[in-house]
Amino acid sequence: MNFKEIFNFKARIGELISLFKNIAKFDFLGRLKTIVKDIPGLVALAGATLMFIGAFIPNYWAGFWGINTYMNLFQAPWGVLIFILTLGILGLSYFKQIFWAGLTSALCFTITVIQAIAFPVAIKLESGGWIDAGVHVGFFFVLLGELAVVGAFALNYFV
Repeated sequence: MNFKEIFNFKARIGELISLFKNIAKFDFLGRLKTIVKDIPGLVALAGATLMFIGAFIPNYWAGFWGINTYMNLFQAPWGVLIFILTLGILGLSYFKQIFWAGLTSALCFTITVIQAIAFPVAIKLESGGWIDAGVHVGFFFVLLGELAVVGAFALNYFV
């Protein structure tokens, strides 16, 4: 496939609309049987599941003199948006819409990286440097999940 054929948004939007028109006829159990053969779809679904799990694990921490507090994705400024997009990526991955799942994951990746830089810096600046802050294990779950979905997009269209 060439670049123009992959990023033909008119055709991709048409595919998405036809999916929603025919959602009542979609074979949900049949998709579960064929997902093992669909490697990019399986990778995207695994990455989206990793993002979903990472939303509930602590993503950020802040500490003052050895007393630490941990925050999950819902307590971060743009965390709820990332979680909603994660649910969308899960659905898109299940319905074989790897193109839209990859673009949505790239958007989530951008927001996540900016938030990982801005959130701890804002806490340190507001406290005058007294409070340390950083990212925690849930952040890496979300980040690796986003990279897996983007990798599934690349695997589906460029490999």
